[in-house]
Amino acid sequence: MDSFAEGIEVDTGDSGPPVDTGDPTPSGQWPERVFAPFVDATLYPVAKLADIAAETGEPWFALGFVVSDPTLGCEPSWGGYYGLETGPTSWDETGEYALYDQLEALRRDHGGDVILSLGGAAGTPLAAACDDVTSLTSAYRRVVDTLELTRLDFDVEGTWVADHGADGSVQRRAQAAAQLQAALAAEGRALDIWLTLPVLPSGLTPDGVRVVEATLSAGVELAGVNVMTMDYGDSAAPNPDGQMGEYGIDAVTALHAQLDSAYAAAGQPLDDAALWARIGTTPMIGLNDVITETFYVQDAVETRAFAEAVGLGWISMWSLNRDHPCPDRSYVSLDCSSCPDQTRDWQFSEVFAGYGH
Repeated sequence: MDSFAEGIEVDTGDSGPPVDTGDPTPSGQWPERVFAPFVDATLYPVAKLADIAAETGEPWFALGFVVSDPTLGCEPSWGGYYGLETGPTSWDETGEYALYDQLEALRRDHGGDVILSLGGAAGTPLAAACDDVTSLTSAYRRVVDTLELTRLDFDVEGTWVADHGADGSVQRRAQAAAQLQAALAAEGRALDIWLTLPVLPSGLTPDGVRVVEATLSAGVELAGVNVMTMDYGDSAAPNPDGQMGEYGIDAVTALHAQLDSAYAAAGQPLDDAALWARIGTTPMIGLNDVITETFYVQDAVETRAFAEAVGLGWISMWSLNRDHPCPDRSYVSLDCSSCPDQTRDWQFSEVFAGYGH
């Protein structure tokens, strides 16, 4: 494969995040196109969002993951560890601090915000734990109201991607999302809804396509589909070393065609630019869970260049917690990238900084 970024320069030197020379985005209003990395909000110690925004200049984040409480069923919790009302907390040299206080400071001091992700790879999603659409809608409403959200992401992966059928979690989630969105709209409140799904370089799996179709058919005004451009496996992505950026570009290009068909079938045909704006990409920086796959800094450069060229709606990464160097580690770490070419903190964030605003 030819490198998309050949001949295109993106600063990855020591000068820090690129300077934004475009029109400023109003405080608290999401840019039309954005870099918003995933943060594992349940990882200890809790990420200090406001401090990170001050350090990197990037005030937009995706927080994961809210799932069902393992003992209470249809009850939102942070990873099954923290209740929704209190949220994750940690201790530092000054005492206990809370994720929600950081979120307040992020909004107040940096004009940023978060998109909250429900689901993920671990735990039971609320869509499976809640028995009916009414209770599920109520659980989603609590999440949105508690965090005063304007964006919500449904991360559907593992066996849940295939949980179709009249009483499956895919249908229940779609119907509840549509009801929630409509109820908020009646109150004058907008809620952008995204899906995050696994992908291959050839695009979404058939089950993934059905998740998108079910969501649109339920009446959800779907803001976009974000795909996890990672963990493909050797059969789907042969010889991945040095090619992860290109495989990710292949994946979102295939997704573009799939969404073209899905939106058209739902009676919502979109032009190419509008479709690209409804696509997100989330690579796993550094060493992936499939250990033959490493997403290098140069892969991030290629991803950024492609995103700029086509106008992707969302660049993310898994995860901001891992955007630290530990080149000598040969295993996947929760707090660093295990990437041979990462030499400093926030280096992947630097590559993506300033995107869309």
